[in-house]
Amino acid sequence: MKLRKIKKNEKKIGKAFDIIKQAMIDDNPSKPGSYAHSWHCCIAMMCYDSMPGSISLEDAHKIGNEAASRFMKLCFGVETKN
Repeated sequence: MKLRKIKKNEKKIGKAFDIIKQAMIDDNPSKPGSYAHSWHCCIAMMCYDSMPGSISLEDAHKIGNEAASRFMKLCFGVETKN
């Protein structure tokens, strides 16, 4: 019984993920203000905020944006480089 429930949940999650991914693709992901770009910005700022104080602000910005770009490409197949 538990295995059926897990498989059912996996299908639901997969379907939801596909919907989000397609919404990002359809909304011009490299354009500032798009759905994908807003995710990119949130991820980049999370990375930026977690950087130690020993890293320059410029380097923290660069690392945060690179991490966000990589995540968006890997997870959703979209380019969001700034």
